[in-house]
Amino acid sequence: MIGVGGVLLLVGIQLGVNAYQEAQRPGERFRSQGNVHVRLGASTPAYNSEPPTSGWHTAQLAPWGTHLDEPPHDQLLVHNMEDGGVILWYRAGTAAENAERAAALEEVVGTRWPQTVIVPREGLETTYTLTAWTRLQRFDALDVDGKRTFLEAYHGIDHHPGF
Repeated sequence: MIGVGGVLLLVGIQLGVNAYQEAQRPGERFRSQGNVHVRLGASTPAYNSEPPTSGWHTAQLAPWGTHLDEPPHDQLLVHNMEDGGVILWYRAGTAAENAERAAALEEVVGTRWPQTVIVPREGLETTYTLTAWTRLQRFDALDVDGKRTFLEAYHGIDHHPGF
């Protein structure tokens, strides 16, 4: 009995430590909606976050880097996140605002985090939003340190089954 109780205590402690560590990671956590591949533009259930952080996506990736005008389809970007990418969204505005916001995000990313996509998005709640697989963090201001903390926490973590 004492041995079983000790094992259960150790398991409980480890689960508590894991839960605490997960709560300390940056951004809001969303339940995974899985990683089912669909044809580009296929009708799917709604994503559980805006912008999306997991769910239905294509077998193809969006090109890494900056997109000033037309953002890639969400179904492409979700696959980038599954592959360990981080999406840096900025609120779409005028051409000049888009160029300024994208340049500011490029400065944040530098060359340290190559698996990133910088894209405009209509209707963002804040000026900037970062997403990774099941994670989202909003920023009203540039907050270079906050964005780099998010990138450091999630960049390069593959989320394919078996990883």
